[in-house]
Amino acid sequence: MLFRSTRLTINGSRHYKTPFGSLPSVTTILGATQGSKAALERWAKKNPGKKEQAARRGTAIHARMEHYLLGQKDFSYEENEDPEFIKDTIERFWNGLSEKLDKFDKVIWAENPANDDFQWTIGSDGISRVWSPGEHESEVRGWAGAPDIIATYKGKVVLGDLKTSNNPYYSKWPDSSTPKSEYGKKRSGFMKYQKCQLQLAAYALGLEHTINIIPDLCMTFVATKEDSQVFVIQKHTIEKYKQKWLDIVTKYYEEVLPSKKKAVVEMEGIDGDNIDPK
Repeated sequence: MLFRSTRLTINGSRHYKTPFGSLPSVTTILGATQGSKAALERWAKKNPGKKEQAARRGTAIHARMEHYLLGQKDFSYEENEDPEFIKDTIERFWNGLSEKLDKFDKVIWAENPANDDFQWTIGSDGISRVWSPGEHESEVRGWAGAPDIIATYKGKVVLGDLKTSNNPYYSKWPDSSTPKSEYGKKRSGFMKYQKCQLQLAAYALGLEHTINIIPDLCMTFVATKEDSQVFVIQKHTIEKYKQKWLDIVTKYYEEVLPSKKKAVVEMEGIDGDNIDPK
């Protein structure tokens, strides 16, 4: 089953084509239910160009990860890249990451399937994804997404996700011992960590449905200028995040999506009032 393309935009949000129709991406659902889009827009306005820089950095580090995991470790594909960008950004964020990726025994997926298995998850645009129709049999309340890594580590199946960040992630909410000067950074790092675990839980459910793989471990790799972090959660914790994710999906389909559709209808009504009947 090869789709002509996999990724598309509907009403400004990323979706993927699947056998169940066009489903919202994991990041679309998280973005609509977690945090404030308006706050992000205000930040982008106050920090012009930063969003684009972060996107370029993330794309470059993900490309390195993919090539490295597939054994293409000379990075010759970067020969036309800006040397300053390689030195000042790629090399700094890549520092320490390769040693952690080396611990995998076998690579099953690196942005795309690593061998002939699961090639049918790739569209003609070269993008792979997994999906789930959701829990409800009467109607599809599904999602889709593109995992970064599926590999084995000491005989266990690992689902991995790579992030680049200016600041570290934290697996615990800052407590009373946290200095005031560090509180905001640690709170932000924890919220990013939580969001990533929900993303991995969504992918885990998608993997099970699409290619019948159930991860034993989830690993979050965080590349910063200073160091590379790895967070590992076990199966029982993955299950907890799966339930949290399903609750978020319910909120998206029962609260967020209907309000969006209502807003579109209302705007169409306003536009219709301005149409000249002639």
